[in-house]
Amino acid sequence: MFQLDVKDKKILYQLLLNCRQSLKSIGKKVGISAELAFYRLQRLLQNKIITDYMMFINFESLGYSMIMTHYKFVNINSAMKEEILQFFIRNKNTFYVSLVEGTNDLEVDFYMGDPREFESLMDEIREKYFQYLLFKSSKFTIKAEFYNYSFLVDHPVKKTNIITWRWGQYPQATIDDLDFKILVELSKDARIPTKTIANKLHSNVSTVNNRIKKLEKQQTIAQYSINVDWQKIGYRWFHLQISLRDYSNKNQIINYMRKNPYLIRRFKFLELDMDLHFTLLLQNMEQLRNVIEDLSTNFPGSINDYMYYSTFKIYKYNFMVPELLTVKNPLNRRP
Repeated sequence: MFQLDVKDKKILYQLLLNCRQSLKSIGKKVGISAELAFYRLQRLLQNKIITDYMMFINFESLGYSMIMTHYKFVNINSAMKEEILQFFIRNKNTFYVSLVEGTNDLEVDFYMGDPREFESLMDEIREKYFQYLLFKSSKFTIKAEFYNYSFLVDHPVKKTNIITWRWGQYPQATIDDLDFKILVELSKDARIPTKTIANKLHSNVSTVNNRIKKLEKQQTIAQYSINVDWQKIGYRWFHLQISLRDYSNKNQIINYMRKNPYLIRRFKFLELDMDLHFTLLLQNMEQLRNVIEDLSTNFPGSINDYMYYSTFKIYKYNFMVPELLTVKNPLNRRP
């Protein structure tokens, strides 16, 4: 396991919040020079702690919805498992593919734009791999909150919502082909210089810079961040789903969990069997059991049931929609 010191953790924290900020800015916030910030960043990259610079986009404003699906492998061998993984990794409608441990084996998250195209994709998956994939669940996302990584810093940091998505909240963003191409380049490398984007797209720096500012202002670009190989520094993603007995305590439980420095995301799905979904970065299963026990102690009689699973290996994580939609998604409400 790679050992991070306090300054390494602070650098990760700053890059997770905004990976496009300058090394001078990062160094000032961490308390080191820009040159030392560069050296430490290169070490994190060389050791593949940071795997890439990524961008979160507001897919709802572009007419897309998110669907999370889970599968169980059956009658599987290593060659077929690899084929299935590559099928999902290469598919333009997937933005997240991972192996998980728990009741299921595989998680695949999709962007759904044109529902007819999505239906065809689901049919293809079932027809192609029905002998090897047992479809377990699908969850339509209606709300998501992304929080800061406050466990990385050595002083209390207020838990803030970096990103909040609510189904049907956003009007359709107005973007053209150049905007979309800029988003594509930023999705490949969120730290790419504006000049490089301009050269690639045969545009000029001023135009590209103005377009990026517009995309940020209208919140099509939600955040610039990084992908981290958390297992290399001793952490894993744990996902806790809770069914409530006393629904009146829902908001109190959410506010209580927001105080947990390891809480990174909260999702709300269009499903009735689970009321709360928390995603945490923890070091081991014992920490998750402590979270569950703590909730049960502080909210006695409120929890009816719970389930959990952990992410074993991530193969794809890229928040970039496949294309500009020509058909507006009827599942997204527009004013």
